[in-house]
Amino acid sequence: MAFNARVILGLGRSRKLSAGAIPAHLTTLSVSWLNGQAKAVAVHRGAVEGTWESPPPTAETGGAANFETLLREAIQKTGFRGQTVSMVLAHPRLVQQLVDVPPVKGSALKKVLQRQAQQQKMFPGEAAWTFQTSPSNKPEPSVILHLFPKQLLDQFVQGCKRNGLRLTCVTPASGVLHSQLMELPLEKEETALLAGDSSGSVTVVVGRRDGEILLARTLPGNWNDGAERMAMDLNRTILFINQQYGLTVDSGIWLFGRRTVEQLAALQSQIQLPIKFSPVQFNPFYWATESLKLKPDVSPNLISLEDQMAPQRRTFAKVVAAATVGVMILSVGAAAYSSLAARQERLNIKMLQSQATRLQIQRQALQQRNDELARQQHIVNLVLEDRPPPVPLWFLAYLGQATPPELVVTNLIVKRTNDLWVVQLAGTFQTTNNLGSAAMSSALALFKGSLTGPPFHLNLSDLSKEKQIGIAPPTGVGSAVPEWISRVTSETGKPGAAKPAIEDHFLIEGTLR
Repeated sequence: MAFNARVILGLGRSRKLSAGAIPAHLTTLSVSWLNGQAKAVAVHRGAVEGTWESPPPTAETGGAANFETLLREAIQKTGFRGQTVSMVLAHPRLVQQLVDVPPVKGSALKKVLQRQAQQQKMFPGEAAWTFQTSPSNKPEPSVILHLFPKQLLDQFVQGCKRNGLRLTCVTPASGVLHSQLMELPLEKEETALLAGDSSGSVTVVVGRRDGEILLARTLPGNWNDGAERMAMDLNRTILFINQQYGLTVDSGIWLFGRRTVEQLAALQSQIQLPIKFSPVQFNPFYWATESLKLKPDVSPNLISLEDQMAPQRRTFAKVVAAATVGVMILSVGAAAYSSLAARQERLNIKMLQSQATRLQIQRQALQQRNDELARQQHIVNLVLEDRPPPVPLWFLAYLGQATPPELVVTNLIVKRTNDLWVVQLAGTFQTTNNLGSAAMSSALALFKGSLTGPPFHLNLSDLSKEKQIGIAPPTGVGSAVPEWISRVTSETGKPGAAKPAIEDHFLIEGTLR
């Protein structure tokens, strides 16, 4: 089965099929297979590079089975270097049927046409089909079904494959003739019948210049074989158009093909409508060349859209497969790289862990050493900071230097109170020297000056002020003056004393920082 899905859209609307020139991008081998007569045109990028025509067909060479051999010869003779083949077909098994279809579109229309194709076929086996829309004076739209045995179509497809080519288009000869109908000098609303010689048959299309096609059919033989029989078939076609559409073929009949002038009189005598000649010049490669000018999206094609898109799907599948393989290779590579990187990271982690363990041990050892040093530092601080300064020793040592030779220090007390040092010292004068009162006062003053000066700067208290000789200092709690000195000084008030005794002892108190 063949189905051109793109033709479904625009059912009942007219379209122009011919572009007027071969597309510049087109590279293909166009073959016209008209009742076993093969002709080929090789086209490369829109330019015809070679042509080939087969000998007249015989019973042995005219069948589809010989298509592969003829195609191989056509490739060699034309020097074709492309990959695709397009085909114009006229064949006794190719038939056209005008059928009414329900007003549906899309896949529903496809199912209806598939069922109609299998019902309308006049040959055994499955039918390949395509269609063209046709106007209708009924509520239901009409289509022209082109039917051809799928088995024969597969022979053409396989013949191309065995020659390394791909069959992309099989167009009925009526599709090419329909494009010529739109080139006739007709008025917009005029209806014309165009009959073309298709090598052993006559292809007939009825339609208007605006692209509407009313009927397409293939008549066996041609006017050169029997003008009367051909005139009868043409009259029947005109009568059918009149009955089916209620139209008159007002533009008459147009003939296209070989030796039309010779049979004009015979045909005109049998047909009441005027007969004219097509202005399109006939040449042996007309069918193969003109089929290349048709627009693929609206021209009938027996190769289904699925088969047409199969190479693209295979290419897409190959691209997807290649991309999948590439992605898999990249994935495997990425997985291998990630595995190696993970392995290297594990080795790095293991090495770093061993280094961390070693550093932790070193840290613990250093911490122990630091703790030991801190403990020793604490002991040193306790020894150095908590021990009071040796001020008494320094003061005692200084007394050896500061005491005059006339004095003798007999008692020394140095004690700390808050931030001050309290100094109490007592002494006497040398008894071996006969010192007068002035000498004793001078020696004591010198001694006090040494004490109040540097380095100790002793701050003498009131108790240490100079007293008159013979007056003993008061005693009290905490006094450093010995008891015997107090007794000696107290004897000055006893009766019987001739004169006051000279005091030979001294007492000094003070503070220093």
